[in-house]
Amino acid sequence: MSTPLNPLKRATDSADRSCRSISPPPIRRKFRPDPDSDTHHVDSHTAQPRPQPQSICIFSWNVNGIGPLLQRHLSFHPSTSQALSPLRLFLQRHQWPQFLCLQEVKIANNDIPTQRSLQSAANYGALSNEHTYTTFFSLPTDKYNATGFGGKVYGVATLVRDDSVPNVNMTWTPAWSLEGRLLIHEMTDGMVVINGYWVNGTSNPYRNPTSGAIQGTRHDYKREFHRRLLEHVVRFQTHNKHVVLVGDMNIARSRLDGYPNLRTTPIQHVKNRADFNDKFFNSEVGMRGVDVFRHVKGDQPKYTYHPRGNKSWGHSCDRVDLIIVSESMIDAVVDTDICDSATERGHSDHVPLWVSIDPSRIRTCRPPTTATVMEQIEQQVTAR
Repeated sequence: MSTPLNPLKRATDSADRSCRSISPPPIRRKFRPDPDSDTHHVDSHTAQPRPQPQSICIFSWNVNGIGPLLQRHLSFHPSTSQALSPLRLFLQRHQWPQFLCLQEVKIANNDIPTQRSLQSAANYGALSNEHTYTTFFSLPTDKYNATGFGGKVYGVATLVRDDSVPNVNMTWTPAWSLEGRLLIHEMTDGMVVINGYWVNGTSNPYRNPTSGAIQGTRHDYKREFHRRLLEHVVRFQTHNKHVVLVGDMNIARSRLDGYPNLRTTPIQHVKNRADFNDKFFNSEVGMRGVDVFRHVKGDQPKYTYHPRGNKSWGHSCDRVDLIIVSESMIDAVVDTDICDSATERGHSDHVPLWVSIDPSRIRTCRPPTTATVMEQIEQQVTAR
């Protein structure tokens, strides 16, 4: 078994070992219940994960900047005099999930102190009978497309509970993902957890990361991101591995996922949506993934993106953060939910979501070869 990466090192692609509209850094806010919320407790309609033997709980949250989660909280841990961070309190409140996948952490690649602060915030004040975590990062190094705000843009981090770290065979990020958008965790049991902050399609230019030359728009790059990520997913599935995609995918899949309206203008958003749905859900030769929330909750109207501002909670929202699993994992999904409340949103503009998976219930399946899948799906998408 490969040794997991040093958590303060950038993950690298094991194959070649070569790695490589921006929102501003978050306003420094106290971590406290949202004023839009009618209550100061977690929404009672949101199911909380119930730890079960054999099950793995995975949380995902676009935090829109990690800073507020690192502050020491005014409350103290019972049985100790140490103040806990909001991050540690989040993990405690949600019963110590095995994985916490964070997106848009907005940490510069060379900002080692903040990376260390995240690791410390996850564990400071832990009692001897409580869980601790190891943190892995993928942070931006693209000198043409991720330079705003001193490099404090994009970025993903995964907190893996320490008793689960031995089950992670390898953690890496693809060499082409220079904006710090992907962390791939390969498990010893054949499961692959991919933490992703997917590209937001805009008309802003995308520059070649080597030459700096304009190479289409961020809409074009979004679809290229879909294509490249799908290659990894298909390769895993071809080798009888079982993929869990989690994160902010910057796509509302259907009319059910946008309130009051689904975004349809400019037309590039429609094209991006069709490309996403084809590659990861609809095409017979794509991932053939399962949207876990829709699979378990049906048409239930819950959303993950709730923009901040003067509007009331729920005035405008979208379900753009998803958990997608390989078909082979349908029977392994124990439960899932979206923590759809202003309290859970905290300082961010997204709420967390989670899935509980029982690996012992994963079934075996073998899709077509990688080359066949990619050729056929590209033909189908082009035909549209």
